Amino acid sequence: MIERYLINEIEKIWSEENKLLTWLEVEKVVVRAWNNLGVVPKKDMDLIDKLKEINIPRMLEIEKETKHDVVAFTRMISEYLGEEKRWIHLGLTSTDVVDTAQNVLIKQSNQIVLKEINKLLEEIKKKAIENKETLIMGRSHGMYGEPTSLGLKFLLWYDELKRQISRFELAKNQIEVAKISGSMGNYANIEPDIEEFVAKEFDLNLDNISTQVTQRDRHANLIQVFANISSTLEKITTEIRLFQRSEVQEVCEGFDKGQKGSSSMPHKKNPISSENITGLARYIRGFVSTSLENNVLWHERDISHSSNERLMLPDVFNIMVYILRRTTSTISNLVVNKDKMLEHINSQNNIFYSQRVLTYILIKYNFSREEVYDFIQKCTLECQLKNKDFKSILLENGINNYISNLNEFEELFDLKYFLRHVNRVFERVVK
Repeated sequence: MIERYLINEIEKIWSEENKLLTWLEVEKVVVRAWNNLGVVPKKDMDLIDKLKEINIPRMLEIEKETKHDVVAFTRMISEYLGEEKRWIHLGLTSTDVVDTAQNVLIKQSNQIVLKEINKLLEEIKKKAIENKETLIMGRSHGMYGEPTSLGLKFLLWYDELKRQISRFELAKNQIEVAKISGSMGNYANIEPDIEEFVAKEFDLNLDNISTQVTQRDRHANLIQVFANISSTLEKITTEIRLFQRSEVQEVCEGFDKGQKGSSSMPHKKNPISSENITGLARYIRGFVSTSLENNVLWHERDISHSSNERLMLPDVFNIMVYILRRTTSTISNLVVNKDKMLEHINSQNNIFYSQRVLTYILIKYNFSREEVYDFIQKCTLECQLKNKDFKSILLENGINNYISNLNEFEELFDLKYFLRHVNRVFERVVK
């Protein structure tokens, strides 16, 4: 990962040193499991268990000859041992070590992702509650509809992120498995008890059935969940970008002292964080195709998945954590311009009460929907054409033919009407 988007905690997990140290831990736990079955003597197990270091340059030197990284690894660690080295890699195939260790790294990375999603969730919840009573023009097709609660927008994202967490928990459960089943996955040269021992030691689930590899539908599912989460983050930041446009200016990203928006135009304040998140969300979704194709391996295995996973897995975790943190920061520092929102609402000459008037008449009086709709639509068109107040146009065109009591008519024009069920929606979502 380039330094610009690098997450130190993720980079440390996926470093070559940590990966190989995790390989070593898998090898050592397998030896312990063999000892538990009475195969490996305790004195030999204890000697192997003391092994704490690896020599990467030596491993690479051996790999030049073997052209096989796991063989080079086992020979490198064997050089630190005496006769007890014969128990290293006993009954194992390479991917017993590689896939189990990789799933341990995925588990460690997943914990960081989950922590960051929960931080974002809390920040969005906070903004939802703060803006529960804040009126903003709702839009469909990019066009003004009716006023709504700004808090509901945040609440929508909060609820969606909760669903994403549920999907992520399922994907975590399916990918965080131990696979110690031998060369063909039939346990011919290894005992199922060994796999169960390793799973317990690493707090992993069991890969109930595998071939020479953990099946890549598990990985594909995790990547698809990350892609889905990234789509939510892009949804959030696209909304911010739309609100920050010069002709809107309702909700804007914070702008730090000394920050610059343009190299040529000093007045510019651009939604750079939202655009950055949007671009990186697209990058994450680009991994979906690769991860799905990795599930289609020849017979018990091939290594067509291996090369791209070395790149894809560290990258997807780095970027996932990066955009989660940046989205949290962006939400935290948002500038909400309530005056501009009210200005936009007032600029519409009360035309957004059209459905309110229509619904009231249909419920209260005995008129056909078509007749009332056509009358109100004619008034809205006149309101837009003449830039006059909708209420006045209705009165001029004979609203009294539909609503006999003008006091009732006046009561229809109340902005609080659009917030009347907001609390009930909040009660459904925030429990």
